[in-house]
Parts: sequence; C-alpha cells; structure tokens
Amino acid sequence: MKRRGYFYVALATTLNVIIYALTLGRYLWLEGRVRGGVFRNWGRRYRYRPENFLKPSTEEEIVALVKKAKGVRFYGAAHSFNNGVVADETLFSLDNYKGILWKNLETKQVAFKGGTRIRECAKLLLDEGLAFGALPSHDAQSIAGIISTDVHGTGRDWGFVSFWVESFKLVDGQGVVHECKRGDDLFKTAIGGIGAPGIIFEVVVKAVDRFNVEQKVHMSNLTRVENNFEQLFAENEHMSLYLFPFTNKCQVNTWNKTEDEKSVLGPLREFLSISNDALLSAWFGGFMANSGLLPKLSRLAYSFKIGTDLVMESNKAFNRTIYPLHQELEFTIPFEKTFEMCRRFIKLYEDMYREEKLPYALFEIRFTPAGHDLTLIGAGHDRHSTWINLVLNDSTGFERYYAAAEDLMKEEGVDARPHMGKYCQSFTPADMQRLHGQNFTKFIQIARQHDPEGKFVGDYTRRTFGL
Repeated sequence: MKRRGYFYVALATTLNVIIYALTLGRYLWLEGRVRGGVFRNWGRRYRYRPENFLKPSTEEEIVALVKKAKGVRFYGAAHSFNNGVVADETLFSLDNYKGILWKNLETKQVAFKGGTRIRECAKLLLDEGLAFGALPSHDAQSIAGIISTDVHGTGRDWGFVSFWVESFKLVDGQGVVHECKRGDDLFKTAIGGIGAPGIIFEVVVKAVDRFNVEQKVHMSNLTRVENNFEQLFAENEHMSLYLFPFTNKCQVNTWNKTEDEKSVLGPLREFLSISNDALLSAWFGGFMANSGLLPKLSRLAYSFKIGTDLVMESNKAFNRTIYPLHQELEFTIPFEKTFEMCRRFIKLYEDMYREEKLPYALFEIRFTPAGHDLTLIGAGHDRHSTWINLVLNDSTGFERYYAAAEDLMKEEGVDARPHMGKYCQSFTPADMQRLHGQNFTKFIQIARQHDPEGKFVGDYTRRTFGL
C-alpha cells in the first residue's frame, strides 16, 4: 500500500471540500473515475490501466459487450475500499447508462438505469413528489452498486435500500438477461453479491411520498447512552452513534419524520457542519493522532463539539457528500453484543496506539432490523444487527490496525460478518462458509451456474469467494 502522511490526508480533504464548494456541488474531486485510460478508485488507493475500458450506453450494448469480454469488473462511483473494482482484463463503467427508464406514479414504482447515482435518483424522485424509503449515508454510489453491496442506512424498523427494490435486470456471464424479482434465488445472490453472478443494469424502486426529517446531533456520555439505550432506541426511527478512543464522549445522531417546515438554509448549514467535521478530523484529529497527544486531548477536544437540529428533505438528511480522505472496515455483530464489542474494538485501537501511533479514528455504530431475507451473504441477513464501522484517516498505519481488527473479528464468539464493499482483506472462502453456512454454499452454486467461465471473477472475488 502507498505510504501517506498527515499532510497528504489533510490537504486532499481540504481540496475536496473547496472544489465541491466552488462548483456548487457539481464536482467531487475524491471520486472514482477513468482519465487518460487510467482508473482510480475514490480514495486513489487503487490505480491501474485496464486492458479494455468500456462505457456502454444501451441495454443492447451492455449485453453485446458482456458476451465478448473476459475478466470483467465494473464500477459506478468506485466508492469502494478494496480491490473489487480491479479487473483482470475489461473494466465496465455504467456512467453513460443513467436516468429513468419508466415510472408508474400510481404504484410509486420507478425504474432507474444502473449507472444512476443515488444523489441523481433522489432528485428525479423528488420531481415526482417521491422519495426513497431508506438511504445510505453517502450519495455518490450508483443504484446498481448500492444493490450489489447491499448498502444500508440505520433504522429501528428498516435500513436496507434493497428492502425498497421490487426487481432488477441482470446480464449474466453467458450474456443472458434475467429479470430478478424479490425472493428469486438469483435476486438474493446478486443483492450483496458484489457482481459475482452478473451486472445489474436496471433497478425498479418502490418509492414513498416525499417527507421531511428532523435530524438531531448532540454530544453525550457513553455510559449514559448505554444505560438508557433501550429507551433511546425505541424513541427514534433512525439512530447512529459516533464513539471515540480515549474518551467516554459519544455523539448521538437521530432522524425522525416530521411535518415541520424545513429549516432556513438547512442544506447549507448541513454542508458547513459536515465540511467542518471533515476538516477537523483531517487537520486537528490527524494532528492529535500523529503527535501522540490523542490520549491527553480527546476528552477536551470532544467537549467543544457543537450539536445541530435541522429539518430537511429526507435525502438531504440521510445522505452526505463531503467526507475526509479515509478508510473503512465495517462489519455486523448481533445487536445484543453492541456495547461489549464496541469496547473490544476501541480497546484494541487504544492498546495498539500506545505501542505505536495510529491514524486518527472514530467508530460509527449503526443498526438494522431482523428478518432481512433478500440476500444470501449480505452482512445483515436474518438477524438484528449492529454495524461497527472502523473509520481511520487514510494515512500510514491504518493497515496494521485493520489486520488486527480482522483477526479479532474472526475470534470465537464475536460472530462478525464483513461488509463486502469495505476494506476486507483477509477473509477467505473458509471464513465465509463459517459465517454464512448453507447460504454461502448456495451463493457459490448460483454464481457458478450463471458465470460458468468465471467472466466476472477478479482478484477480490477469487480470494474471498474461491471462484
């Protein structure tokens, strides 16, 4: 991995914020793209020149190119933290295949082309008086990418975007187009299957009437949050926590539907808030971590954190755009182990930091309900899950902590399932079999059935799935 220092992360984050502001939200510098034949993922960790780079613009073109191509991987925003977007031979982008294919406003169903970014989907729905029922925390990904990694938000009763997907079209490794409906085996294989059975190129979403959300952010004491967690969780439709090493401070984030009018300049105030957080984590957080002052300054630093209370359109509240240059390793654990496991992974960070300084970190904690049966190997399937996201600045040393964290994830009794779109470097087919059992066996069988020549296999799926 490239060695990156404090100033690189801080300056890259600052440039990302400035360019986004100057272009009035039209251009994001830290985003995956191909230029001059060279591919870079959003964090610029994975950079290579694919033998073939293709950007089909019609369904017929997608199918024809898949039939001819070999060693295929594909990307939307390349908002990935692993090398799953690195192709053996042919790299596909669906950036030229986006927009609405059809809509039925009576049933509130809308069919999107696979390359449509979530931020674009949200705007197109708003034009029709509609909205997503659930959204992830970032808006850069394509709708097909969201489905392929089974991306989630955080919710007491629902949190997965896939819950709102009625059907999708997929072209498999033999060039056959399948219309996959909820409950189909191929549907469950593709949801969270990171492209193993084929390319999702059309997604039908069941929308809801547009709605406003009251978003509250405030600092609290972690012990108080834990002691009152049952009530706090029951009272809020959506909730997440930010935990920090070397302090008992905790940030509580809640989102609830409201009939109240939107806050004056709400999106601007939200942009200023998240930009401020991104810059502080890159500059001040990075300084504390790199100088060795994190244990001494953490408690004091987080006492100055200012909360917010804003009413915004749902997509503006659930989604955010600006983020620092960082890395993510995310996984689920059983809901009842929430605080026990949070403490273990934070302690691991603190112990390793004392031995040799690590990059600045925060721990994002989100929740999804039980009963998710639309995926075979998605990390949140079939259980009430807590998602622990280990977020570190992308500077030298994060790899050591993630390697140790993955070892801890595999320990008996932890029962941690990795999010396949995040870092995830050491998980093997044996690990996946242990975690998902017969679901993984079925996943491999269906993936091989629809891609018998291994057309969609890349280094990541080869290593993790054994395909």
